[in-house]
Amino acid sequence: MPEAWPEWMKTAFDLRFLERAMEAFNLEEIDGLAQQQKQLTDELKRQLTTEQYRLLLQWEEMINCRCTIEKEWLYFAGLKDGFMLWKHLLNSSPDGEGGLQ
Repeated sequence: MPEAWPEWMKTAFDLRFLERAMEAFNLEEIDGLAQQQKQLTDELKRQLTTEQYRLLLQWEEMINCRCTIEKEWLYFAGLKDGFMLWKHLLNSSPDGEGGLQ
């Protein structure tokens, strides 16, 4: 987030992001995928050596970290774009007084 924004705003956006992430986690579509993932995890544990499984978990952690950073960047980029659009709309009032009618 830009440093010009107050810390409370970053905290508020972070908390909102976490709230929405929890909502996403509880989606019906996620339940079926979570069950499939558990089955695959169990199968991997049976098929792989301990070292192979450890490497796979490290690989998965890197992917998750990268995806999280990308999604967070997109989230804040969307906020920035939304604020810029909102500012433009507020400043382009037909009566020239800088407000939406």
